[in-house]
Amino acid sequence: MEPIKKILVPTDFSDNARSAYDHSQEIAHRFDARVDFVHIIPMLKYFHESISTLGHPLDMEGEIYPRAQEEAEQKLKRFMDTYLTDEHRGEAICRVGRKPSARISDLAGEGGYDMIVMASKGQHDSHLLRGSTTEKVIRYSDIPVFTVDASLSSDGLEQILLPTDGSKLSLSALPVALSLADIYGAEIILYHAMELYGNPLNDGKKLDPRKSEEANIYEALIDCLEAYLSSEKLEHIQIHRGEADFEDAFVITEEASSHNIPFSTVVEKSVSAHVGIQEYAGDHADLVVMATHGYSGWAHLFLGSTAEMVAQHLTIPVVTVKPPSSELKKRE
Repeated sequence: MEPIKKILVPTDFSDNARSAYDHSQEIAHRFDARVDFVHIIPMLKYFHESISTLGHPLDMEGEIYPRAQEEAEQKLKRFMDTYLTDEHRGEAICRVGRKPSARISDLAGEGGYDMIVMASKGQHDSHLLRGSTTEKVIRYSDIPVFTVDASLSSDGLEQILLPTDGSKLSLSALPVALSLADIYGAEIILYHAMELYGNPLNDGKKLDPRKSEEANIYEALIDCLEAYLSSEKLEHIQIHRGEADFEDAFVITEEASSHNIPFSTVVEKSVSAHVGIQEYAGDHADLVVMATHGYSGWAHLFLGSTAEMVAQHLTIPVVTVKPPSSELKKRE
């Protein structure tokens, strides 16, 4: 299981950005985590050079930025006092950066954070989150990024959708999905879209003619799950097959006790993976947890296809997980 003990919440102080605050508090409460807020002041290179050319008495580095940082830190602390409880309130961080997304990603990695929680839109509904800054954070962050929409509450989650193409890369999101399902008491829906141009799970595999295509893919997905758990040395997590196909459970053993996390498998045909995920998730899920990479054709390179489109267009929360660099190198 993936521990979530340190959460980073980027904000541009807009009303949209506030949608992440309640969610960060709820996650911190569930995992007994600490929450830090961060604001990145964009480094206005053009304005900086213009001021220098005009001989203006104001010093950007020595006067303007420090003053802006101090004001931002005070604002961060007020938001944290309002939205976070004492036991989960961490540090108010303000930095100056030419590229806010890069500063956020670097800070998250260097600071040992377990998750970034961001709203789906920032100021003017465009700059912070799934439009520009957040899209880039999702793309380059080595830690999971939880993005939420302003219209959603932070109530409990019951259905967590885990899209997969059966690859080890796509299943790298499973530990995060299990952690969230465990702490929220939710069910996991393993979702696989059969795209029109072909299905990698059928390539080179002997199919059972007595079963439907969906049933054959379901069996292949279970094999992929078991292989992933074995390869990642997650022996404390086993798959318990249900009496009926497509309805199973993860059995998690911790010391002398064990408990189940139910999961169902959905296999359906779709024009493309991202269309299938969006349509199914919109009606059946409270949260999507997915890897940023999969087989070629599913998510070509860094959110080049499926994951990017899902993160951009879904209104329910999306958690994106970057696979380990060792696995990514195998695909290069």
